[in-house]
Parts: sequence; structure tokens; C-alpha cells
Amino acid sequence: MDLKPFFNPSSIVIVGVSREELTFSYTVLKNLIEIFYRGEIFIVNPNADEILGIKSYHSLEELPIIPELAVIVLGKNVEVIFQQLAEFGIKFIVIESELKVDYEYKLASRENSIEIIEHLNQISEKYNVQYMGPSMIGCINFSNNFTTSIIPVRHYIMKQNRNVKSGASYIAQSGGLAGGLGWWSPNQNVPISKVVHLGHGFNIRESDVLHYFINDKKTKVILLFLREISEDLINAVKRCAPVKPVLFFYVGKEIKNETRLIEVGGIKVENYIELFDFSKLFLWCPPPEGKNLGLIGPSSGAIHIIAKEMRKQNLSLAKIANKHRNIILDKVGGSTCISGNPVDYWPPDKFIGTKICGIYNISAKTLLNDESVNGLILALEFFIEIEFDFSIFKNIKEMYPNKPIIAILIQAEREGAKRVIETASELEIPVFENEIERAVRGFKCLYDYYSKIKKN
Repeated sequence: MDLKPFFNPSSIVIVGVSREELTFSYTVLKNLIEIFYRGEIFIVNPNADEILGIKSYHSLEELPIIPELAVIVLGKNVEVIFQQLAEFGIKFIVIESELKVDYEYKLASRENSIEIIEHLNQISEKYNVQYMGPSMIGCINFSNNFTTSIIPVRHYIMKQNRNVKSGASYIAQSGGLAGGLGWWSPNQNVPISKVVHLGHGFNIRESDVLHYFINDKKTKVILLFLREISEDLINAVKRCAPVKPVLFFYVGKEIKNETRLIEVGGIKVENYIELFDFSKLFLWCPPPEGKNLGLIGPSSGAIHIIAKEMRKQNLSLAKIANKHRNIILDKVGGSTCISGNPVDYWPPDKFIGTKICGIYNISAKTLLNDESVNGLILALEFFIEIEFDFSIFKNIKEMYPNKPIIAILIQAEREGAKRVIETASELEIPVFENEIERAVRGFKCLYDYYSKIKKN
């Protein structure tokens, strides 16, 4: 299926836009205006001449063109409107309203819903129409400045993702969690490309969207929030996983289906936020060649926490060559273990940013230069007095582009943490703030995925 018109249409008509502020139907139009959608917008409302400065047509026949996409936001006469749009020549339709019994204006029963859906499918087949919904929140396309979301989408969130060359695309079986991406931004501004909630998905399903994301150049990683896992979805993930990583968080009870999703290549995360935190690793880190890590930290406590999780995840501390070991022991010192890895620089002789930067600079370059080191974890524990310049890692990342670098902020004072996160985001280095174990689990997911790809 070509789903591009649902995510980036050249023109759109919204049927049933209300003049009443704070309603879902009003918000669809308001969003498009506020995010500066570049296509043509048409609205149809027989009781209005204009809404939010956009001319309102009283019927479809008055429209000057056949728009590429239609959005139905009315709560009644859905079947009638759907057929009118199909007869008018519109091939792509989004139904964002609930299915209701028109003569009572109540939510349709299961039996009524089945009848309505069967009728919609008959119309769809007759006129060669594809449709999403009903009962969907809509989609958000950050890459192309477009949305059909019925809840607010903020311009500044759109702006920070607008130039994303390659981001994460998210399918949620939850309207609230999908729509929330319109205003929520994770701490490190994870690059998001597209978001969609399909509602009931009777015509276009999650599997169809997954197949669309395979060929979407702006999608590098696929994220799934799942309440149900269908056979159709399992087969789609099986096809997608060898091409692009598919991370999922499942909240249902069918453990057998969850296991099958893992077996076909889906990457299970332990909680909802890990979907976005782990996506940074897949977006920004190169594939690790092995599971041996270099580790730099400010205290033995922080290092032991990381090392414990590494053991749990079956990851190893790299055994570095004697020449690199001697450099670290000679130039860093502190409490560093006799093997030179992990590097524990406590205590430094002074709390000076340049001094601490020098320690991380020497240690990072020495560890990454060692053939046994497949990736680097930086534990950072800062307070205001240490003006740590994280930009030193720009040169380090350029020198070692094939080895992942991951940062963990541990008990960092707010201002220092903010500076590190901003710079690390620019350098595309993942940062985990006080989430020590999560950072290690994320590296393990990254390693496991690419190991499986390489093996196959």
C-alpha cells in the first residue's frame, strides 16, 4: 500500500470542523495552521462561511479541486459522508470519530459497528478507497510538517524535529500515548519522524504501516506500544526486523505472542520510556563489533553499579593491552584498577573542569584505541564548580566512528547536567540521566540486534 497521502498529502479536506474552540474537530484545523502545513487546506461545514480564517465550503461539490486526503471528524452520518467522499473521487480517508448510531446519536453496539464497518469496506472496495480508523487520534509527520491529530501538536516540537534526516517512527495502540508526542519531548530530544494511532484499523492495520516504514527514508528505527499482538503483526515484524530495528513494549497478557514477537526479531524493552531511550542508541550509535566495554567513572560506587548490570547482561570489561594500561595508570592514576579498565580517576587533585576534561580525554582515547574495546561507557558526576566541556567528545567520536559511546549522568547538579545533555545531543551521543542499569541494557539490545543481523 502507498500510505504517503496519509502522512504527507498535497491537500486535505476536513469534514465537520466545529467553530467551538477546544473541540477535537476544531483542533485538527488549528494544528495544521499553527504548524505551518504547506499543502492546501479545505473545510466543509454547511453552517459556517469561515473558521480560523479558512474558507468553509457548504458542500463537497463547491470544492475547486479533489483533495488528496479527507478527514472525517463528525460523530454521525459517517457512512453517508464516507460514501460521498468516495463518489467525489477522494482515494484516502481518515475517520477520527467514533462509530455512532445516527438516529440515536449513541455509540454503536458491537453488532451495529460490524454492520457499519462492513458497509464502509464495501464502499472502500467499490471506489478503490483506502481508509484509516475509525476512532483514531490521527498521525503526526514531523519530517514534513503535517498532522491529523485531534489533540494539540505544538509548533516548537514540530520545529525541533523538522530537519530530522533519520529518526524513530512510532505506532501506538493508545491514542493518548500517540497524541502525547505532539507536546512531549524527552530530555534529550530523541529525533522523531512519524507517529500514528490507527484506532480500530479495519482497513489499514499496524502491519501495513510497518511495511510503509520499511521504505520510508526518514524512518531508521520503529517503535511499538502494543495492547494486542496479532498474527498479522508478528508476520510484519518478521519482515521488518532484518531491515530496521523494531522496539516494542507490550502491556497485554498473551505471553506466547510476546515470545513469538521476540523470536521473529522484535526487541522487547522493559518499560515505556525505554522505547525512546533505546531508540537513541539505534539512531546514533554504530553497530558494536563485540560486547567488551571500556568504562570511565568518577567513583568506585558508580563503576560497581555499572559493572553489576554488565554481569547481569552478559557483557564484559575489555582487557586492554599493556601499553594502553600503562598510559592510563601513568597519566590518570586515582583509584583506577591495576588492569587499567575500568578507569576510576577519584580523587582528582583539583575540582577544575579542564583537569577533569583532560582525564576523560586521555582515558577515552586510550580505551577506544585498544582493539579489545568495542564500546565506551562514561559515568559523569558533576557539580557547578566543574565546568566540564563535553564537546571534547566531538573529536573523539570522529576518531573512533565505529565504536559506540554512551554517557550516564549520576547525581549531576542540574545546570551541569543540562549543559552535558545539550552538547551530547548535538554530538548524537546518548545520555542516560540517573538510569544506570538502563544504559547497560540498551547497549546489550544494540549488540544483540546487530549480532543477529550479522549472523543471518
